[in-house]
Amino acid sequence: MLTWLATKASLKKIWVWLKHNWYVPAVIIYTLILWIFFRRKDKALEVLEIRSESYKKQIEAINEIHKEENEKKDKILEKYGKILKELEEQYEKDSLELSEEKKKEIKDLVEEYDEKPDELAKLLAEKYGLEYVE
Repeated sequence: MLTWLATKASLKKIWVWLKHNWYVPAVIIYTLILWIFFRRKDKALEVLEIRSESYKKQIEAINEIHKEENEKKDKILEKYGKILKELEEQYEKDSLELSEEKKKEIKDLVEEYDEKPDELAKLLAEKYGLEYVE
């Protein structure tokens, strides 16, 4: 019975001490929990390094794709400029040829209708969409 009374008295003293100094066991328990979870510090660092490398590779891939898209866009713009320039030159050449053909045709018509100016005026108005006024 004496041991029971001694044990009961010791437990009461421990309870009183815990009520006043509760933070000491809490810190000890907290430290143990952290030690259990983070004792594999090497694995956590390894995971962080792998994620960091993966992030760098993704950024490099995105930058490479962006660079390729810009190069393709520049090639397309260059090709567009070249085609546009060729079309303008071709249009200018065709326009000059057409105007020379028209000049020759008008000259032939003037020579043919030299003595009939009214008929020439009607024919030119009809042919080139002009309005004939008498």
